[in-house]
Amino acid sequence: GYGDDGNIWGSEFMVCDLESYERYSHFEYIPLPGGDKVTHEPWRVGVSYLYNVFGKDFINMDLKFIDNIEKKNIALMLDAIDKKINSPLSSGAGRLFDGIAAIINLCPVSSYHAEAPMRLESIIDHKCTDIYNFETGRPVPLKSLIEQIVMDIGKKSLPVISAKFHNTIIAIICEMAKEMRSLYKIEKIVLSGGSFQNRYILSKTETELLKQNFEVFIPSLIPVNDGGIALGQLAVAAKRRQKGTL
Repeated sequence: GYGDDGNIWGSEFMVCDLESYERYSHFEYIPLPGGDKVTHEPWRVGVSYLYNVFGKDFINMDLKFIDNIEKKNIALMLDAIDKKINSPLSSGAGRLFDGIAAIINLCPVSSYHAEAPMRLESIIDHKCTDIYNFETGRPVPLKSLIEQIVMDIGKKSLPVISAKFHNTIIAIICEMAKEMRSLYKIEKIVLSGGSFQNRYILSKTETELLKQNFEVFIPSLIPVNDGGIALGQLAVAAKRRQKGTL
């Protein structure tokens, strides 16, 4: 949902307790042309990421999903982004998964909720342990990741691209966790949010963090996504009310 800067939050790396939080970092923001329409039309997010990385040159790239979109619709999306018309900024990890699923032409249009991320997970080549080169930062930049995925299209199979993408997300999470541990001297880490409904990311992230001697917590009695957020808000409100700060 909306964060305290007025943008749509997601992919947070937070340091927090029941009274306060610090948003240490997040994936870089990307405009969502059409707002909520992107959840049904992931190609919009794909266009936004490509425009952000390559400028208008992406229109001439040999990408199948681009060929299937009317040029006038692409022009409308770019105009909306440039003029900031119904194009809210989002750092949501789910939107990144949508965008990648569209760019590799796996799911440019969704017929049900979260189809694009689910299909992206379903094709993972589990034998592939490769990752893309990545950077960490505040925010976490994604340009290099998008560039490398585009370079792999037509050269690598979609299951390999999906595996490398997922492995890179896991590597980013673990690297950011180590960075935050060094800075804040904390060992406990909670993995939560809709993207951790992805079993591949959840299990492998937990395994890697345990290897690095983190104490890892995962929701089991409450939903990992929106229901858990609502309960968390109630817990924070209760603590602040108890302290008289609400």
